[in-house]
Amino acid sequence: MTKKNIFEKIKQSKNLPQLPQVMLKLIKACNSDQTEIDELIEIISIDPGLASKLIQIIGSAYINLPQEVNNIKTAVVYLGMDTIRNIAISTSAMHFFKFTKSVPEFNINQFWYHSYKCAVLARKIAEENDIPNPEEFFLAGLLHDIGRLVLLENYPDEYKQILKISSSESPILAAELEKFDINTPELSAWLFKQWDLNPLIADSVLFINESIEQIESAFFHVKIVFISNLLAKQDTLENIPDLTALTDILESRLEQIFISAEKEVRIMAKSLDINLDGAQDISSEEALTSKVKDLSLFYGTLQNLLYAKNIDSVLDVVQNGFKIIFNIPRMFYFLFDEKKNILTGFCNNNDKACKIIKSIAIPLSNKSSLLVKCVKDQKVQNSLSKEKSPTFAISDTQLIRLLETKGLYCIPIYSYKKTIGVLVLGVDAVAAKNLKDNKGLVKLFSKQTSICIQNIQFYNDYAANVHEKKMQAYSTMTDKVIHEINNPVAIIKNYIETLGLKLPDKHPAQEELTVINEEMSRVAGLLDRLRSFSSPAIGGFEFVDVNKICKNMFEILQKSILLPRQIEAYINIDPEIPKIKTDQNGLKQILINLVKNAAEAMDKGGKIRVTTRFLSGSAKILIDEKKRIPGNIEIKISDNGPGIDKKLKKTLFEPYTTTKTTASNSGLGLSIVHSIVKELNGDITCNTEEGKGTDFIITLPVSSSKRG
Repeated sequence: MTKKNIFEKIKQSKNLPQLPQVMLKLIKACNSDQTEIDELIEIISIDPGLASKLIQIIGSAYINLPQEVNNIKTAVVYLGMDTIRNIAISTSAMHFFKFTKSVPEFNINQFWYHSYKCAVLARKIAEENDIPNPEEFFLAGLLHDIGRLVLLENYPDEYKQILKISSSESPILAAELEKFDINTPELSAWLFKQWDLNPLIADSVLFINESIEQIESAFFHVKIVFISNLLAKQDTLENIPDLTALTDILESRLEQIFISAEKEVRIMAKSLDINLDGAQDISSEEALTSKVKDLSLFYGTLQNLLYAKNIDSVLDVVQNGFKIIFNIPRMFYFLFDEKKNILTGFCNNNDKACKIIKSIAIPLSNKSSLLVKCVKDQKVQNSLSKEKSPTFAISDTQLIRLLETKGLYCIPIYSYKKTIGVLVLGVDAVAAKNLKDNKGLVKLFSKQTSICIQNIQFYNDYAANVHEKKMQAYSTMTDKVIHEINNPVAIIKNYIETLGLKLPDKHPAQEELTVINEEMSRVAGLLDRLRSFSSPAIGGFEFVDVNKICKNMFEILQKSILLPRQIEAYINIDPEIPKIKTDQNGLKQILINLVKNAAEAMDKGGKIRVTTRFLSGSAKILIDEKKRIPGNIEIKISDNGPGIDKKLKKTLFEPYTTTKTTASNSGLGLSIVHSIVKELNGDITCNTEEGKGTDFIITLPVSSSKRG
């Protein structure tokens, strides 16, 4: 056979794997922050197979959309770029692990392990070198031996003879050249060119078996895939010193990358029950193919979890993963609130039961609840299991109804023996069995979810703790300053008064003494303001009408401060707000300071709006005990003024931070507001944009008590 004949046969073969350039374009587009939705739609529309797959996913019953979807744009908007990218990667991978049935002697497990490890290594090394588009290297590593699968499929009898000769790489490559006048790297590189991939990536595959000396002068694409391929082979850790000539990565760091990749692939393979060391089981090949797809999707999901910036984002990523991999209709989440010892409900904002789920909670004292058992035992609980009692807690029955499925499948979210909460999946018998059969993958999802949530919670708690400690330090220092200055101020004022009495009334020094006394009084006034920051004057807590207080204070401020500055004033109140237990004087001082602060920032007029509302999602119903946990109310003071500089925003609530330039301003107003809000057991945040305005948002509990 000649090389020309080989290429002609493969071109005409139905078994030629097709990687439309849409795949790589799609991955690149999804990785770019600049990509518009219309650009994605244009790319996807080129590939009818991918387009139909997206429509199929978005149109399936488990997505639970209120109306039928039959266009790509809606699918892209709903699934999001991360999920689209996952589907692209998994679809790409699944094109290339099907060419084995004609040659049962070929070990697909071993081939998969080497290819996938090479892909992970290539991605990690590219990321280590800050090279753009690391997914490009992942695909190069994953598909670098694709030529071998093509030869296997098109020339099964001939390749059986080659496999009988040797199982090691060099003799196989030599035998390929002898029989086909082409070997695996050449054919793989040719396929990369047929797919119109990056020519440098095609070269990296072509030269993958050259010597280290020859690779030293090659481009970094070639070097990265070469290093990855060599490290992906067995017993190559001792060869790492030889590879340092090809990269700036330190030997110790290269070892860490190798160990990390080995662990990642092994753990995933083990969790998916893929036997990397045993003989090939041909009958299980279809199942293996499906698992590779799951693994590709899982890899994509893990990547997405790393970019999640808040808990809602983490849970959305996990939900998409379960939808795509396990075909789960719907799912809710219940996170553990340690302070209240309850599980509080969350779910995707698009779910029709969202408001209900976010309003309910389950106390950990409820021993009959499957969710509580799941959390306490850190074990999966399945309502459809024959071992379970047909009697469930009220909450279990209600959740099954809300999910509109036959049963619950509860998965604990935990790691390092710490339970974060529970994933509540709506299942039937088939879905429950599928989850049980893939318990390793489910466990990985659970642990990764827990780690991400813990990291986010730790960061948020740490940031809040640092800010709280800083404010406490300011308060302590302020108390000391007030104490140290008050004494000499009082002594000086006494001496001034005594000196004034000793001098005649018309003595020239009397005028100077009056000025000095006034200035000392001004110092005393500043000390009083400082005392308001360090020790806010909070009285007794009683139930007050927030709307009434806001209306009354707003009318007073409108006449005294806003109208003279030509500032338009608006107030929007939520009639559903209940009376809250708080200190009304503290609340009045907050409103005065914030409205006054906003007005002083708008010297050319503007608009100020005060809005109140009850945060419905903050109130929780303990459905099994028929009790209610009061929620929170929100007061927002908004203006369309100049906004606040980004640098100032970081220290906005600290003493002596001011947005005003007047010499009379002490920079204590917002720090006093912050102190009062904290004394009322509330929170205050600021959203601002230069040139567009500022929002101050105060959240207060409906039921509270004075700090001890």
